[in-house]
Amino acid sequence: MKTLAKSVLGVAVAAAVASTSVQAAEEIVTIDPSLTFTYKNYYWDNTAKDTGDKDTSEWAHGLIADFDTGYVNDLVGAVVTAGYAGALDNDGSFSNVAEGSNGKDGNDVTGFQQAYLKAKTTFSGVDFAGSVGVKKRGTETYSDSGSRILAASSNGYDLSAGFGGANVYFTEITGVSQRNESAFSNSVDEELKILGANYSYEGLGLAAEFGKVNEGLEQSFLKASYGFDLDDNSSIDLDARYGKAESDKSGDNYESKYYNLNAAYNFGSAYVGLGYNITSDDDFETDYLGGSSNDKFNSSLAQWENYALEDEKAYVVSAGYNFADQGLEGLSWDLWYAKGKDAKDVADFKRREYGSYLSYAFDGSLEGLSLAWLHINYRAEGTAEGERAAAANQNLGTIYNTNVDRFFLTYSVSVF
Repeated sequence: MKTLAKSVLGVAVAAAVASTSVQAAEEIVTIDPSLTFTYKNYYWDNTAKDTGDKDTSEWAHGLIADFDTGYVNDLVGAVVTAGYAGALDNDGSFSNVAEGSNGKDGNDVTGFQQAYLKAKTTFSGVDFAGSVGVKKRGTETYSDSGSRILAASSNGYDLSAGFGGANVYFTEITGVSQRNESAFSNSVDEELKILGANYSYEGLGLAAEFGKVNEGLEQSFLKASYGFDLDDNSSIDLDARYGKAESDKSGDNYESKYYNLNAAYNFGSAYVGLGYNITSDDDFETDYLGGSSNDKFNSSLAQWENYALEDEKAYVVSAGYNFADQGLEGLSWDLWYAKGKDAKDVADFKRREYGSYLSYAFDGSLEGLSLAWLHINYRAEGTAEGERAAAANQNLGTIYNTNVDRFFLTYSVSVF
């Protein structure tokens, strides 16, 4: 499958390039390239609330250049992203930059985060698309993190075909880069293959995806959603999700699944939402390839922590408002409260978090500048017992207490 799929993609890109060359000889080549420079300045502070734990902070900045050729004659194109992230001040936290050899100073991160070719065409009403190279990818069960100054990325190829409201896709990943390292792509022990499909029609949405690492983790995901208007100013969004993770390694009996239900009421520029998640059989694992920069827990209970310990019952209440109606276009505020309880083999387990995300995007002469503030108040308690206490890894890295504040300044300038 690997060789065949790569060959098909290679032939498709070559054919598109040849077609473009022929057209170029006969008519004007159409192209819509873009180049954007983005400066980022982040200050993050973690205040520990447990005795003996140390407060940490990180102040870093970076510059990213994004070049996109667009699609030449609406057929082929290329994208290149290069960036730099450097530490301004650091006290024990290394998230946007690499940790220094002395454990104190952060090492600068420089290099290319994306470099890939893309192609698309339409034949008999079916839209075909493909890409090959290093890029930031995201599917229902996999995501390269974009939460740091420089984004994580993965090396591989993607194929898709769409008709009407239906779409099928296939992705193979052979390497990854973390969000705080200079490596263009690190090879992985086992290649990840993802096959998925989705469909949408008049408010109804369906999605299914299966991903597998040979001799490793595999995941299945299903989602059904439906949205409808109540009147001209309000609407309802509903969705149900199911995820399953298991290992096909010899002698490994790992299997876990979760059920996630969500509802949201939208009115004017505001919304309120409610989500519920229950995990069974084992703690739910999302790590296909190693490292937290390249995984995804596709549940509304993927908050500061993933509320996905075995038998954990969790819910989240959320609300948000866009202040455009008040004359403050670009200002928005999102709030949430999440709570989990009843994890298996954790005595007296409970945890909760309060979260707030306030952001403002300027316009006029300051267009391109945005500011944001993330605040998290996270509390958890519990003691491992039973099989969890006997295990070498007790999976209790989520039992701690902290306050988190993250401040983001981003300024983007479009050159063309």
